[in-house]
Amino acid sequence: MIALDDKTDLIGIKPVELKMGDDFKTRGIVTTMQPTLEQYFCFIQLSKLDAKVTKALYEHVKSLFWYTVPCGLQVDVNSLTEELPKYENVSKILVEGKSVLELNDLDTFLSPYYPNLSTLMVNSPINGEVNDSSKILEISNIHLSKPGSVGASLLSKFTGRNIVFSHLVITEKELNLFIRKWMNSEGYQNLEMVYFSAPPDYNLNTALIIDQLETEEFDPTKRPQWYQIDFK
Repeated sequence: MIALDDKTDLIGIKPVELKMGDDFKTRGIVTTMQPTLEQYFCFIQLSKLDAKVTKALYEHVKSLFWYTVPCGLQVDVNSLTEELPKYENVSKILVEGKSVLELNDLDTFLSPYYPNLSTLMVNSPINGEVNDSSKILEISNIHLSKPGSVGASLLSKFTGRNIVFSHLVITEKELNLFIRKWMNSEGYQNLEMVYFSAPPDYNLNTALIIDQLETEEFDPTKRPQWYQIDFK
């Protein structure tokens, strides 16, 4: 495992020249660390950590070790518009940060790569308009922590398997329409599970939703009481 840090504060250790690949050089401190009894990892400290360093290191490691198992990618929202490596065999992506994620930037980030992407988690505020060509609609499993107004629009067009929202802002009318279409098989043929929570100060009238739907008492002989989510 390799870890990067943008602080070179090791006392008594001078930075050395590091060559990554054929045409990239920088200076940094390389040490070996053992946070547990079983695993060592290479710790590289640099004075500046940016997209060029990340890309060069990724290409260098890829040339040495050809991995075949699916992997996950964690990206800061501010890095989506930077020059990033073409990561291969990515099945899960986590986007996080305090800045607002624009859907257009997410589309640009996802468009050329990641054909095997099955799960997207966004832990940052998100803004934009979901349309029929949005790349997010091609993903089977989605978890948005701060969907804002994007959530209801995404839910109405979602064609995947599992979708989770935290702090979802949605009207009773929109929710009723979604449930009715799902129950009547008018849409959401692939949908297995949807879960959402509303913001603490959001007043969602659940009685109004239930009154407009055909409901029946839960019968454990017809369906399980607990559902195990499969994010494959």
